Amino acid sequence: MSTTTIDEQLAEARRRIHRLQANAASPRIRRHLRALQQEEASARAATRQAPDDVEEKLGLLKTRLDVAEHSLAADVAGDWASFVAAVEAELSSWDTYLERLQTSVAASAWKAREQAEATISEIRSRRIAVDERLAQARASAGAVSHEARRRVTAARDELEEKADDLSANLT
Repeated sequence: MSTTTIDEQLAEARRRIHRLQANAASPRIRRHLRALQQEEASARAATRQAPDDVEEKLGLLKTRLDVAEHSLAADVAGDWASFVAAVEAELSSWDTYLERLQTSVAASAWKAREQAEATISEIRSRRIAVDERLAQARASAGAVSHEARRRVTAARDELEEKADDLSANLT
């Protein structure tokens, strides 16, 4: 990959991060922004120190941006159908992010890899919990309550916090 292309991709990621910063009043978005700043710093460092890792780091950054953007869309969704669609897109982005992380840690030293894989397994469990809460809310009779949305959002928070802990330890 050429340096220009890498620089262009980093610039595009920076633009996407700036758009998210416009919504930084939300604690969830602030948490995403902290994780994104770590991912971006890791990608920038890879361009100077580990050129072979640049593609991997850019992929992690872009996928984490997808998670944050879908998370914001869920947070601002005005109706249940929009909320569900955004959460489902967010979960799909989490799946991609976790797959990329899994691939990234596969090359790590045995002990570090073992710890990271255990944490990734915990994150996947929390991702499944979000999906289960969403399914429970869908299956409930009648209109979906504010409480159902709150439970789904609480599960999303737990997922994000665990993923952020892992990201901070890997970068």
